Amino acid sequence: MVYFVGAGTGAADLITVRGMRLLGQADVIIYAGSLVNPELLTFAKEDCDIYNSASLTLEEVIEIMEEAEARGQTTVRLHTGEPSIYGAVREQMDELEQLGIPYESCPGVTACFGAAASLNLEYTLPGISQSLIITRMEGRTEVPKKESIESFAMHQASMAVYLSAGMIKELSERLIKGGYPEETPAALVYKATWQEEESYVCTVKTLYDTAKRHGITKTALVLVGEAIAHHHYQKSRLYAPDYSTEFRQAKRGKTHIKELPRIGRLSVISFTENGAYLSRHLAAKLPEETGIEITLYTGSTAYAKMQEDMDKTQLPTHVKNIGIWARKQLQEKNAILFIGACGIAVRSVAPYLTDKFQDAPVLVMDEKGQHIIPILSGHMGGGNELARFLAEKLGAEPIITTATDLNGKFAVDVFARRNELQIANKDGIAKVSAKALRGEEIAISIEKGHYNCLQGGAGVIPQGVRIIPYPPAESVDVLVASQEESLEAAIWLIPKEYVIGFGCKKGKKEQEITDFILQKLSEAGISVTRVAALSSISQKREEQGIVSWCQKEGIPFITYTAEELQQTEGNFHSSAFVKEQVGVDNVCERAALRFCGSDGTLVLEKCAADGMTMAIAKRKWMVTFYGE
Repeated sequence: MVYFVGAGTGAADLITVRGMRLLGQADVIIYAGSLVNPELLTFAKEDCDIYNSASLTLEEVIEIMEEAEARGQTTVRLHTGEPSIYGAVREQMDELEQLGIPYESCPGVTACFGAAASLNLEYTLPGISQSLIITRMEGRTEVPKKESIESFAMHQASMAVYLSAGMIKELSERLIKGGYPEETPAALVYKATWQEEESYVCTVKTLYDTAKRHGITKTALVLVGEAIAHHHYQKSRLYAPDYSTEFRQAKRGKTHIKELPRIGRLSVISFTENGAYLSRHLAAKLPEETGIEITLYTGSTAYAKMQEDMDKTQLPTHVKNIGIWARKQLQEKNAILFIGACGIAVRSVAPYLTDKFQDAPVLVMDEKGQHIIPILSGHMGGGNELARFLAEKLGAEPIITTATDLNGKFAVDVFARRNELQIANKDGIAKVSAKALRGEEIAISIEKGHYNCLQGGAGVIPQGVRIIPYPPAESVDVLVASQEESLEAAIWLIPKEYVIGFGCKKGKKEQEITDFILQKLSEAGISVTRVAALSSISQKREEQGIVSWCQKEGIPFITYTAEELQQTEGNFHSSAFVKEQVGVDNVCERAALRFCGSDGTLVLEKCAADGMTMAIAKRKWMVTFYGE
C-alpha cells in the first residue's frame, strides 16, 4: 500500500494527525528532499527505509514503491505542503494503477495557508475579495495561455503565486500590466512556518526591490491583493446582530456600531413614486441598533396618488419647496439622502453650505437603488461610511471618490472623527493626507496610557503608519494628546473626553440652556470643542432647546431610560422630587457617568439654576484604528 501524505507548510507540528500516524507505520518513506522539514522523519520507526527523492527520477521512485509492495510493506510518499497543488502526484498514481498497486491520499496544509497564518490574513474579506487564485509563473512547466498572470490579475482578487521567487521582477510587471494598481498590497513569505521564515509586506510595484534587498530568490510565496492590508472590508453578515440563522434569532436591542458615525437622524427625500417606494424599503432595512432615526420625505408631483396607494403610516411627508427643506435639514445637522439626480441635490444644498468640518453628510442614490454617492462631508461627517452601510443593506454599489479611500491610504480626518478627537489645526489634514498619498510613512505619537496594541482592542495599524513612543523625540505627523506640550507635529488631535449630563424643566428656551451650559463649561475650564456628548433621560429626547443646542454645536445627544440611569453606580445628589417625576433620583450626574462607563469620574458635580441641572464627567479615552 502506498500513501501520498502532505507534509504541511513547514513546521513539523503542522502535519495532520493522520499523516503523522502514517509516518510512524511506514516501512518505506520517500520524501521530497529540501522541501520537506527533516524533523518530520523523526516520526518514522527505527527500521524504516528512507529515501530522498531529490536525486531520483520518476521511474526510480516507482521502482522503490514496487519493490516495497512485493515485500508486503507500507510506503509513504511524503510531499511538501498539500500534494494536490504542484505535487506531481497524478503521474505517480497513474503508474501505480498500471502496476495494480493500491494507494490513498492524506491531505496537508499548503504554503499559502501557512503564509496566511504567519501574517494573520483572511483572503476572502467581504467587500474586498471572495476568491483566492492559486497560480504560478511559466517555468520549465508551461502554464496554459488562458491562465496567464495577466488574465488572473484582471480580477484583482486575492492571489497566491507559487514557484516564482526567481522571476519576481517579471511577475511584478505582469501583475501591474494585468490590472493590479501599483500600490496594491503584496507580501513575500520565505519558508512559511519554518524556523527560518521571513515575511515582508510591500506593494506589487516594490516586490522586486523587497526580494532583492533581502536576498530572496527561491522557496518563497508571493501574495497579492487588498486583503493583505485588511482594511475597509465589510463584516460578515453571519454574525451581525440583525441576521437570523438556524441557531440564532436576530437581536433588536440597541447596539453601538463603531463603523457607523453618530448620524443621529437621516432625512431621505425622493422625487418619483419609485423613489418613494425605495425609501420605504430602505427604512425597513435599517436595523434599530444603528441608533439612526430615519424620516421620509418626497417632492413628487404624484403625491396625491401615493396617498391612495400607500399605507398612511409609511407615507412620506410631502415637501413643496426643496431648498427651504434642505436648509432646515442642514441647520439641524441631519444627514440627507437624495433619491434622484445629483443635480437636484447640488442645487438644493449649495446655498447653505459652510465648510467640511460643520456640514452634515449629503448622499445621492438613483431610484433603482443601484448606486450611492456621498457628495458632501464624506470624511468628517461620515458620509463615506454611511454610503457603504446603506449600500450593503440595499445590495447597491457605494461610489467613493475621496483620494485616500480610493488608494487605501490612512485618512487622518476619519481617524480623528472615529476616535472623537478634535482637530486643533485643520490645515494639517492636507499635509498629512498628501504625504500618505505619496506613499510616505505617517508617524503618530499617542499620549501614554491611551493606546496599547497589546491590549487587543487597538485594531490593526494601517499600512504606512508607524507608532512613535510618547513624547516623541522629534517632529511627528500626528500628535494625539490632551494637552499641548510644545511638541512639533503637522496635526494635533485633542480627545473629546468630557460628557455633559443635563436635565431641565419642560419647555426651557434654547438661549437659557446655551447660557447655562457655556457658563458651567467656562467655570470648569473646558472648551465646548472637547465635549464628546450631552446625555439626559429619555423623557428629554424631544426637548427642543437641548436638541437645538446639540445640533448647533455638532454634539451627539444621547438619552437613557430611568432604569438604565438607576443602574449607574456612584454617589449622587439625590432628589425625592426628581424620582417621583421621572423615576430616578438624579438625572445629570447619572447620565454623564452612564455615557462614560466604569472609567468615568465626575469633574463637576450637580449644579442647578432656573429649572436646569448639569454635571460634567471625564471619561477614559483610548485610540483605536478600527482596521483602517
